[in-house]
Amino acid sequence: MRGAYADYSFHLYDRPEVHLHVTDGRSFVRNAHQQFDVVQMTLVDTWASTAAGAFALSENSLYTVDAFREYFEHLKPDGMIAITRWEFRQPREALRVVSVATEALHQLGVANPAGHFMVVSEGDLDEDGIPVVVLAKKSPFTHQEEESVRTHLDDNEDLVALYMPSSPGNNAFSALIARNDPQAFARDYPYNVAPVNDNAPFFFFTLKTDQILHDGGLQRGIDWKVNLGVVILGIVFAISVVAVILFLIVPMALRSTRQQRPLPLLYFIAVGLGYILVEIAFIQRFVLFLGHPTYALTVVIFLLLLSSGMGSLLSRRLLSETARGWIPLLLLVLAIGVYTWGLTALLSWLIGLPFFLKLVVSAIILVPLGLAMGIPFPTGLRALTHSIDLPESELGEVFKTGDNAVEWAWAMNAASSVLGSVLAIVIAIHFGLNVTLACGAAAYALALALFPTLALRRA
Repeated sequence: MRGAYADYSFHLYDRPEVHLHVTDGRSFVRNAHQQFDVVQMTLVDTWASTAAGAFALSENSLYTVDAFREYFEHLKPDGMIAITRWEFRQPREALRVVSVATEALHQLGVANPAGHFMVVSEGDLDEDGIPVVVLAKKSPFTHQEEESVRTHLDDNEDLVALYMPSSPGNNAFSALIARNDPQAFARDYPYNVAPVNDNAPFFFFTLKTDQILHDGGLQRGIDWKVNLGVVILGIVFAISVVAVILFLIVPMALRSTRQQRPLPLLYFIAVGLGYILVEIAFIQRFVLFLGHPTYALTVVIFLLLLSSGMGSLLSRRLLSETARGWIPLLLLVLAIGVYTWGLTALLSWLIGLPFFLKLVVSAIILVPLGLAMGIPFPTGLRALTHSIDLPESELGEVFKTGDNAVEWAWAMNAASSVLGSVLAIVIAIHFGLNVTLACGAAAYALALALFPTLALRRA
């Protein structure tokens, strides 16, 4: 913008009062000590991932109720938020911005924010891909401000007022603002425009659950591929379930031997589910904290794999007696339970730290948990190996065949990890990241309950 595109931007970035900060928007706002006249976001997202329908599965913490509260709190008394989104014949994205902003104003003590909004589009909403700007103030718009906007509209015939405090109009935006209850409005509206928060920041997922399979009456706009990611997710989950049944469950049932008792194998399924549910929930939770999905993916996977690998390596030394294998499972259930209810507040409080310190905090949070998560699987394998009721001379022959419990345990654990990775996203979209973490704790609790089914032997 200071080189090849300087003329295109009228040398805006060369002005002395313009300062560039390349950082996460939420982190910048959290660290800012000044108050602003305007917080503006104009089409800050890309639809590059829509070819795979993946955008609806991505988190965007810029458009959550928690984010809007921070924006409002960093505005001057007469400051405003200006958000521009693409809109459709059946509004949903800019409409959801109004829904989120309304909920944020409610939480800040504004009982009826009808006078706090103005919505303007670039032309009538008679086709998809129309840019719509939502102006939201922490205080009501004054008559002078509204008249200034009207004057600007008169000078630009392409601009259309969709909502003004003195003349609300008759459309989805005016209906939402007049309802003054975003959740109730969203229940009756064709699309999912309910407010989203940091616990489930899927702003771009606008389809309702029943619409995924029954889309009659909906207009397939240019965002259809965005929401198609949820359908693809369901197809992947169904294919994975069928594959597990055909290639694991059925063969195991047909070749059942005394080495293949179902309950011990269910233990390894529970351990695999618990690990992947917790890992994916942490990846999503750390996106906001670290400022970018790539950072979260890299840091969380690296730290968890490294620490859980160390836990597996040290498991024989830490738990020389397999009978004590219930201890790390109990610690995991308790620790994940604490993280479920306390991690959000902790990361939100620390979001303003420098990036290096964020990495240190990530390690402090994840490494101890990863060490414990690496112990249950190898400990269970050792217990299962000792449980094979054969003489030592015949034990080697069992492991030469494809018919022993240890191999089935590996297979079941791997299969549950595949299913759990899809299941984690489904749970997060519909119930939030806290519930996803809680499901991980429940999986480890199930493993704790099943641990006695393993024949235990003191080393």
